[in-house]
Amino acid sequence: MSNKHGTGMHRQPGIAPGHPIESVEPLASGTRVHWCSYDEKALEEQPAAGLEEALAGLDPAMTDWVHFASAPDPAALRWLNERLGLDPLALEDVHNGHQRTKLERYEHHSFMVVSVPVLNAGVLSLEQCSLFLGPHWVISFWSGDPALLEPIRQRLHKSAGGRIRKRGADYLFYCILDAAVDNCFPVLEQLRDAAEALEDELLENPRDEAISRIHGLRRQLALMHRLALPGQEALQQLLRRDDSPLAAPTRQYVRDVLDHHMRIGDAIDHLAEVTRSLHELYLMSAGQRMNDVMRLLTIIATIFIPLTFIAGVYGMNFNPASSPWNMPELEARYGYPLVLLVFVAIGAGMAWMFRRRGWF
Repeated sequence: MSNKHGTGMHRQPGIAPGHPIESVEPLASGTRVHWCSYDEKALEEQPAAGLEEALAGLDPAMTDWVHFASAPDPAALRWLNERLGLDPLALEDVHNGHQRTKLERYEHHSFMVVSVPVLNAGVLSLEQCSLFLGPHWVISFWSGDPALLEPIRQRLHKSAGGRIRKRGADYLFYCILDAAVDNCFPVLEQLRDAAEALEDELLENPRDEAISRIHGLRRQLALMHRLALPGQEALQQLLRRDDSPLAAPTRQYVRDVLDHHMRIGDAIDHLAEVTRSLHELYLMSAGQRMNDVMRLLTIIATIFIPLTFIAGVYGMNFNPASSPWNMPELEARYGYPLVLLVFVAIGAGMAWMFRRRGWF
């Protein structure tokens, strides 16, 4: 969830823990949420329910999903603290945003932050998806593309009697987590396509602006690295039997999510290596272009060396009338045209020799 409130990425130094959640009154009657309550046989959904109504309707006999599609204000978070006992430090992380992927365990609920990569018009950012898991409810915060969670809602409607309706809140928690992690794959696919296109360009027609695109790709992959290791640690914590908030059947599915996350980490490392290779390829291409230019200039200079020597000799202008040794050829009727022909013959002969040797 992107940060749209507060002071930015970092909390103000010196303020009390839990601020501003504990500094406001829980007046959240105007906050609207997507509320879904279901079991194996029945499903009730309200796309724009009031937060007070949704929290009052939580039923231990049902599985409840309360979703915030936009960044909640501190009053709404304070309401969650008052009604459900959600930890104020976790709610502060929801409010501030830009948290690293992590899992926090509390006495009656668990809190997880998932970093979701979003690539929009070539600009990569890490958005925050926040999840609270209780005994029979899940509270999610995601203000990004709603298409991320839409398949889960469709499964709830189409799978009456299916797995997602039979299992409890921990399985819904897994489904949201799986959707957030799998969102990395299309982003990595776009980054891979960009790297391949850049490689083809460097091989065919390297240009100076390619280096800025290479550095841009490296920055994007460095940003992707921020979610790789913390994500694996949080998923491994979910799989610990003595500390996991998930039931044993659900942990089996989380192992698949961990496998996906490890594949994502491997893909990020591979793309980082490809990007380093692209940088080396650019330097090689730039060096090759410089070598080609220097070769051409050297050939031109080599051809003109004998021509310059001849022109220098006949530029001394000794008077042939004073001595028979003073350039008698200056009196030749066709001396000038002959020298020009010699110039042409020497230049053409040297060019032919260089061409035959494959120098250009």
